[in-house]
Amino acid sequence: MSSTAAPFGLRPIGRMDSGSLSVFRQYPIKSGESTAIVHGEVVHLVNNANATTIAKQASTGDTSTDIDMAGIFLGCRYTDPNSGQLTFSQIWPANTVASDAMAYVVDDPNVLFTIQANAAITNTRDIYGKNSVFVQTAGNTTLGIARVSLNVSGISTSAKNPIKIIDYLGGDLGDESGTAFPILVCKFNYHQLSKIAGAA
Repeated sequence: MSSTAAPFGLRPIGRMDSGSLSVFRQYPIKSGESTAIVHGEVVHLVNNANATTIAKQASTGDTSTDIDMAGIFLGCRYTDPNSGQLTFSQIWPANTVASDAMAYVVDDPNVLFTIQANAAITNTRDIYGKNSVFVQTAGNTTLGIARVSLNVSGISTSAKNPIKIIDYLGGDLGDESGTAFPILVCKFNYHQLSKIAGAA
């Protein structure tokens, strides 16, 4: 039961279809990328001159426009500019200069993930198929844990909201329904890799 607000970002747990549960890919990170990225945060593809790279998606989403989303950041690899050693990390340290930096991203548009709500849900059975927005809080770069959560006050039917709620973790009769900060099973409402228009 989730009686404490302890958001952990997005944790992949499966897919809406019957494909592999281990779909992730490597994408380049811009050398010197100035914003830290932490395990469990949403990332998107951005245009950097003659390269398309991964960056943190800091927007919450709203009812006015789609936000760009390419998936969930799981970590990265890069050559540490100080030690010269190949480094694997749950976080991308802001401003790191590394021309070989690559992000590990769960980029499946059909991925199911868990995310903690930022408050109790009053009408506990009025969530199924509804949409919502993110609460963007800076990740814990010491522990390498995201602090993104789902905004309960943003639950609506708006097609522009980035998250679709599927269920409570454990189902309607499980331990999360009715708690102060329930953990929900969700999916992306839209995705850069499923749009007809080219990304970035």
